[in-house]
Amino acid sequence: MALGYVIREAFRGLGRNFTMTIALIITTSISLALLATGFLVTNMTERTKDIYLDRVEVMIQLDENTSANDPECTSEECVEVRDTLEGIEGIDSITYRSREASYERFVEVFQNTDPVLVQETSPDALPAAFHVRLADPLAVDILDPVRELPQVTNVIDQVDDLRGATDNLDSIRNATFLIAAVQLLASIFLIANMVQIAAYNRREETEIMRIVGASRFYTQGPFVLEAIIATLIGAVFATVGLFLGKELVIDKALQGLYESQLIAPVTTNDIWLIAPAISAFGVVIAGVIAQLTLRFYVRK
Repeated sequence: MALGYVIREAFRGLGRNFTMTIALIITTSISLALLATGFLVTNMTERTKDIYLDRVEVMIQLDENTSANDPECTSEECVEVRDTLEGIEGIDSITYRSREASYERFVEVFQNTDPVLVQETSPDALPAAFHVRLADPLAVDILDPVRELPQVTNVIDQVDDLRGATDNLDSIRNATFLIAAVQLLASIFLIANMVQIAAYNRREETEIMRIVGASRFYTQGPFVLEAIIATLIGAVFATVGLFLGKELVIDKALQGLYESQLIAPVTTNDIWLIAPAISAFGVVIAGVIAQLTLRFYVRK
């Protein structure tokens, strides 16, 4: 009986403050959607890093003498580099490519994307090199002993490329969280104002109920439930917006990057995992703000 009364009064209150309720629903849905987007971008960034880390390798280029005269890595200089690499802990694989093999690989990679570059590059332009995959692709310092060898002309790692690719995603995530925080702050003030206005409009009714011995659950419950219901509706709209945004905007805009595995996709399962947590967070915040507002601004 008590719960039924509180629910009925809460819905009546939402109807009385219709315009503010709509404003709260819209603001809440935007803030929760942005907050969820921030977490989705975070997950996407981590998976994108994994994609790149699987591809990252270090190329140890050898000098001209070794490149021109040692296609099988049998010379003392080349063997010294290989032995040094094999003695380093934390290396998963070592592949030697002669000058000819390096050029063939270069043609394979660029013949479709940049045929002019292939035509202008002579077969002897590329050095022989060791291609090394590390157990921890970011731990390139373990290759310092190889860098000091005189027959090694250059050690090229792709860690900076990886950082550049993910820093942009991190910037998008940070901007999304910042905007979400601003929207969340607006939602908090709207909840507080809605509760204050609702409590003020029903102050005489509330005072009479308290005089006759009604508990705080009867007198304050409807106001708290109003905020929770409005927030919950906003969370539903936010979830729907996330699904629509994924299907109609994100998937179409990033389809090429997904197919090329340049960026990890946002999946439907990601949204299903994030949406309940974000909704619960919004409901808890709404309930707490409503309670605090009643405690500090409404005379008991």
